[in-house]
Amino acid sequence: MSQPDERDSIPVTSEEQTSLKQGLMTNGIKQPESVCNSGPGTISKSHLNQDTYPINAGIAVVINNIEFKRDLGLPDRKGSDVDASSLFQRFQELGFDSDLLNDASIEDMNEKFKEIKDDKENLKKTGCLIVALLTHGNEDSIYMTDVSVKIKTIMDEFNATNCPELILKPKVFIFQACRGGGLGRGVNRKVIRDPNQADAGAEYDAYDEIYGDTIRIPNEADFLAVYSTSSGYGSFRNTEKGSPFVRQLSEELLKMKKDDDFYRILTRVNKKVGMGYKPNFPNSGDVTQMPCFISHLTKELYLKQMN
Repeated sequence: MSQPDERDSIPVTSEEQTSLKQGLMTNGIKQPESVCNSGPGTISKSHLNQDTYPINAGIAVVINNIEFKRDLGLPDRKGSDVDASSLFQRFQELGFDSDLLNDASIEDMNEKFKEIKDDKENLKKTGCLIVALLTHGNEDSIYMTDVSVKIKTIMDEFNATNCPELILKPKVFIFQACRGGGLGRGVNRKVIRDPNQADAGAEYDAYDEIYGDTIRIPNEADFLAVYSTSSGYGSFRNTEKGSPFVRQLSEELLKMKKDDDFYRILTRVNKKVGMGYKPNFPNSGDVTQMPCFISHLTKELYLKQMN
């Protein structure tokens, strides 16, 4: 008998919401002192104007949280080990220097991020950073085993100011977590075959202009946030098979070809989970789960180009 699916969030009382707003959700990663990055550092114009991110080496970290401190009131995330092992294996197959952290506290994550940022020689050779967080979450935060941390706080650790070695390099953050307590809904329609219908495409022109000799790199540039579900909604996980989102992402990464940019991979995952997944729990009715991604990338990203 198949095991039920679960959501990676729990109901939050009004009292708990107030507590989170006042303190808990603002704690976590220590913000470094302000760093001035307007000194003699330079970037080459040819590097800036490349259409594709050059990736010869990469770093991947999978944080897999299953058990949490009792005072958080969070249930165990059974089945998440399946997700963690499959993602870890995919990243290794792509040639990434990969690490897996199980049941990581805020201190564990801080230490890992510090380790990455302190190895500046390795960062200079690194073409891409991937951080996957498999845990419980809310609208704008995720849980470590002992505290809630804002997603923005986590991603800011590697922005242009705080980690200049990764400027113009893709930083991909993957979140398998709820983003609210809502249930995504959809409508049921029969799919009919129309042999006369053809796919249509569109063309567009794009251009970039650079004025002067100085370019300002936004702190938000070259980030890609990948979410297992849409804002405000729950994210499901099977206690035996893992989550549908990570399962589909892992399968697409396995089948990925060299000419598949990551947008294409994520769009396939969106379709397969959004239109193909049906939660397995009583009275699920028309419940759905729609993954999404928010891109601040400035170039095309091809992960399967490592030697």
